[in-house]
Amino acid sequence: MKVLPVIFLLELLLLFANAAEPEYNIFCYWDGQSINRKHRSNFQSWDVNTKLCTHLIYGSSLGLDPAGSGEVKLNRPEEDLDYDQLAQVRRLRNIQLKTIISIGGWKDESKLISKMLSDSKKRDQFYSSLINLLYKTAMQGVQINWKFPAHLGSQPEDQKNFVTFLHELRIILQEHNFLLMVVVSARLDEATLAAYDIPKITKYADFVTLLVHDHQDPYSRRLSYNAPLSGDKIRSVESCVSHWVEHSNSPSKLLLAVPLFAQSYTMDSSNTVVGSPSKGPGRQQQDSLRPGYMTYGEFCKQVSRWEKKFDNIAQVPYAYKGDQWVSYENGRSISAKMHLVKEQRLGGAQVMSLDADDFQGDCGERYSLLRVIVSIIGNPDTLTTQKPTTEGIGLCPQEGLFRNIWDCQQYYECRDAKRIDYECIEGYYFDEKLGECQPASQVECKQDFVTWRPGQKRYSFENLPLNLKIVY
Repeated sequence: MKVLPVIFLLELLLLFANAAEPEYNIFCYWDGQSINRKHRSNFQSWDVNTKLCTHLIYGSSLGLDPAGSGEVKLNRPEEDLDYDQLAQVRRLRNIQLKTIISIGGWKDESKLISKMLSDSKKRDQFYSSLINLLYKTAMQGVQINWKFPAHLGSQPEDQKNFVTFLHELRIILQEHNFLLMVVVSARLDEATLAAYDIPKITKYADFVTLLVHDHQDPYSRRLSYNAPLSGDKIRSVESCVSHWVEHSNSPSKLLLAVPLFAQSYTMDSSNTVVGSPSKGPGRQQQDSLRPGYMTYGEFCKQVSRWEKKFDNIAQVPYAYKGDQWVSYENGRSISAKMHLVKEQRLGGAQVMSLDADDFQGDCGERYSLLRVIVSIIGNPDTLTTQKPTTEGIGLCPQEGLFRNIWDCQQYYECRDAKRIDYECIEGYYFDEKLGECQPASQVECKQDFVTWRPGQKRYSFENLPLNLKIVY
């Protein structure tokens, strides 16, 4: 028997190691403003499912000192709401879940940021106040969310200054073992491309979140998809991801942002095709209270009354009703995006945002969109309901999700011997194998029961069949 050289064996081991499935991160962004929403769209710390995320990012109202000192401060100094919420986030920390604080989204503060970046003393004020904040709130890192360098009130030299800022910030954060994340606008228009030094940003950041969608889009005069997978060279997910992968040469640092909210428009004509005229944002909803915006939890409860379509080129769904038009995500569109994450070997995904999902389970399983992401790039064990330590009785003899034997559109969850009933949206049946609602045409549904109304003479207590469904 021949003995293989040691070097050859090592090469084989490395080959198999590289061929192994990479580990993906799932960053769950929590919009701190969601506490202001009404009714079942109001999101609290106890609504967070820590098992579905690898990292939790809390988006507070932190920004720069309006006086121009460069310090990080609450934009609402008269309120302690954010610090109360941050205390709740701190209690969610565990060994698996890492907690990050997000600073920015600073469209209205571009001039302040530009001045801070160009002044070493103001940058120092930013660094010291940030470190104090991270220790005070017990966060494990920071996400810098500035999507508008080199335009919208800033200066052309901000591209260079932003890199200097990130370089210095990384050195300081590493000394304290804090994580550095950056959110960028990944669109490929000239102004956005000119804003970023892609190789250096990815060099200094631990993770870079690629944002293709934009909350300002509903104010345009054209119906627009939120995050089309393909078909648009400037803002399609495929084009933007490919550009950043090529120029960063660090795909494992890149995260794909996935919008879980629905973006709505008011149509200016009866033409429902994307690109058709729009009057602006859709009507404000009673729970989310923002024009042009709906949480998926809001939208899924009313989607059965909308006309639904799916664009096979862009790989996204859209819907319309009256003069309202909505771009949103569903299981199919998110699956396509997650397969792109795997193809490009990205570092994972960031959901925008956790509170916009159907976290209450009003339309089926709780966090139904996030669960699609977890099922493809996450740990599937987190989706499996653990067996109870004690045996249940009655309608819930064991844990899990089960279809109603009388109605394929309905299903129920058994947890701790308690039953919770759900219903798929119109035109969908519950698929027990997948554990989720699917188009009715794709689900086998046997309705081989016998109906009987009390008082009918056909049956009595002596000859009731086992497959009898009693109706009233």
